[in-house]
Formats: sequence, C-alpha cells, structure tokens
Amino acid sequence: MKKFLAGGALAALTLGGLVVGAAPASAHTPAVSSACDVEAGSSITYNLAYYADGDNKFTLVVDGKIYVEETFSKSLSDTVVVEDSTIEHTWEASVVASDGEEFNWGPGNEEARTPRGIEKVPATGTIEACVDAEPTPEPSPSEPVVEPTPEPSEPAVEPTPEPSEPVVEPTPEPSEPAVEPSEDASVAPVAPVDEPSPSPSPSSDEPPVLAATGATVGGAIGFAALLAAGGVALVWARKRLQNA
Repeated sequence: MKKFLAGGALAALTLGGLVVGAAPASAHTPAVSSACDVEAGSSITYNLAYYADGDNKFTLVVDGKIYVEETFSKSLSDTVVVEDSTIEHTWEASVVASDGEEFNWGPGNEEARTPRGIEKVPATGTIEACVDAEPTPEPSPSEPVVEPTPEPSEPAVEPTPEPSEPVVEPTPEPSEPAVEPSEDASVAPVAPVDEPSPSPSPSSDEPPVLAATGATVGGAIGFAALLAAGGVALVWARKRLQNA
C-alpha cells in the first residue's frame, strides 16, 4: 500500500511538473502600459515574455511615429519616454511571433496566450497630458508708432528761359561807288612857261606891251589854280577808293 501511494505521488509530481513546464512553452505573453507623471513625464513600458527562441519582432508606434522596432528572442522589456507631457499621446504595439501566426499580437488581434490561458491584452492606449502648458506671456501694450506726416513738397519750378535776343547781323554799309576821276580832272601836262626875258623898262611910249604882259601873267595864275584844284580832287578820289 505504501509502495502504491509513493508511486502515485511520484506520478502526480511528474505530471504536475510536465504541466507547469509546458505552460510557459506554449504561452506568448505581451504586456504594454503607459503613464504620465508630473516629474518623470509621459512614458510607455513594455514586457514581452514566454516567446519562442527565434526572431520575434516588436513594434511600438506613438502618434503615428515609430518609437521602437526591435527583433528579440524569448523576452524583451524596456521603458521609453514620450516627449511633451503637456499634450495627449496615442500609441499602439504589435508582436510578430517567429513560431506561428497564431501567436501574433497587435491591434485587431489582442488575444494572447498567457500562462493563465488565452486573455485579451490591450494593444492600443492613450497617454493623458499631466503637465500644464506654460501660459504664453501676453505682449505688453506698446504705444503705437506715429509716423510723421510728410510735408507736402512744393513743386519744382523750372526757371523760365529768358528770351534770347536775336542775333542782329551788322548791316553792311552801302559802298559808295568808286568815283573815277573824270577826264577833266586829270592832270594835264604843264607846258613850260616861257619866262619873259628882261626887257628894258618900258617907256611911256609903249602902253600896249604892258597890257599884253599883264594879261599873260593873269592867265598863268588861273591855269595854276586849275591844276591845284584837279590835284586835290584826284587825292580825295583815291582816299575814297581805299576806304571803300
């Protein structure tokens, strides 16, 4: 009887050990959580356990941007900080298992094989803002800048050109016609005057001879005056020709 009980206890322990050992081998347990702390800020923590010894792929997307994309074997855990805790953030996580599609997990397929059985593990979440944004300082009212009104400028007055005096060309003086000396004014050759030979003083008995001598002297004087007037006229005529 004792041998039977001992054998049954050994069998039960062996079976229990097999069950306990088999549970982690078939389980693929993802766990992702998020939090926001005033001092630490926004963060996401993930813990992946009981996966096959192979190339399992984990992806974490925050606000449409990939934050983590990593290949792991058996297990993976870490915490990432999300910037700007003054606004709300959304995230989604997924796992592609290396040992079969039935072990994949992510949005639309949130059933996971945990050691306790098949459970629904959220693959999406929201991080609420936990820090108030600093108020934007209002600009101090500044006095409006008054631009000086430009004074109207006087129109530029162009100087009126003074009327130019017409150029008066000097009127040429009418030239006097050249006065050609007349034939009458030409100097006639002076005939030698025969001087009267000395004669004896006439006596009272010869009055006709004295009268003839006086007439001859008067004609000579008149002829000489005529010659002088002709010379003056000739000189005057030459000067007029030179000045013309």
